[in-house]
Amino acid sequence: MQAIHIQSFVAAPPGQVWAALFARADLLFDGLPPKVWPEERDEQPPLHLTVAWSHTPEPTEVSLTLHELGGGTRVDLHHALWGEGAGWDAAIQGHFAGWLQGLATLGLMIETGTDARAADPALRGGERYFASGEIPAEAAPVYRSLTDREVLERWSDGVLDGAERVDAIEDRFVRWRLPAAATGGAAGMPGGTAAMPGGAGPAGELVVILRPTPRGTHVALAEYGVADRGASARWPAMFERLARFLG
Repeated sequence: MQAIHIQSFVAAPPGQVWAALFARADLLFDGLPPKVWPEERDEQPPLHLTVAWSHTPEPTEVSLTLHELGGGTRVDLHHALWGEGAGWDAAIQGHFAGWLQGLATLGLMIETGTDARAADPALRGGERYFASGEIPAEAAPVYRSLTDREVLERWSDGVLDGAERVDAIEDRFVRWRLPAAATGGAAGMPGGTAAMPGGAGPAGELVVILRPTPRGTHVALAEYGVADRGASARWPAMFERLARFLG
């Protein structure tokens, strides 16, 4: 039987992480179906939580365990009892991406107070695209490769051409405003705005969160205001080029 298992490190004590799991569940669940934890749950504060998860083809089970480690907290997430088949495969892929992004977003908020979701509220409820990758390098060279134009030009194949960097935390986080789509914009997305005939659609946002791992840096990417999911497929290819460049 399939399962999702994710480990994430947060530079804060378990009690602080535990409190944030509930106080900022909106961050953790940004890319997942619920907005709050189920009322019925098995808790052992501040170290363990298990809930029945009803947002899958049949109920599954989510458990979170917090381990004090090196002055911080290792978060172990285990999402189990998945079934088999095409419908289950799509659900597990979506949940895997959502959990990865949620844990990265929550960790950044705990450590820096920064909300990595779309800065434009109109984009938050709309179409988004999540991608992530492991880069075999520390966060500093990854950050420089994403923000230094001279370095960016050496590996990116122009993937960020036209994007405007609007916010950043060194070695941790970058936000870009993406150029508006020539056609289509965010038409049809909840809270979005349809493009005017002959005009450009609303600009989207691209967010990258850098999280240290034992093997390098986990890069969690979210594109908000997606008008063309086919075009969003360029982001995994970007990860591959960056990994080769820094590997």
